[in-house]
Amino acid sequence: MSLKAMDHLEVIKLLCKDFWYGIFRKQIDKLQTNHRGVFVLKDYSFRWMHQCSCGTDVVLNKVNVHVLQFPCGLLRGALSSLGLCALVTADPPSAQSTCSFNIHIHHED
Repeated sequence: MSLKAMDHLEVIKLLCKDFWYGIFRKQIDKLQTNHRGVFVLKDYSFRWMHQCSCGTDVVLNKVNVHVLQFPCGLLRGALSSLGLCALVTADPPSAQSTCSFNIHIHHED
């Protein structure tokens, strides 16, 4: 099966397993979807957040936003190379090193 023939869920599963493992040496811990083009990928031990643990809450939030922009860009670029246009955002960690990445697939009309 070619990547163009895969449905959106199959492409996201590929990112969660193979793509994420290739970059971070682990798979995404949890994948949620509403089956209408919105996906939430959760990484419960996102290693880049381990280095961002000192400072005040205001400073940490600013640092987290900048650190999380890069993996969002990686995901968006990977989706684009697979033929999908998407908005990718990240929620700042709610617990130590837990990150959520939100993917909204733009449907072609």
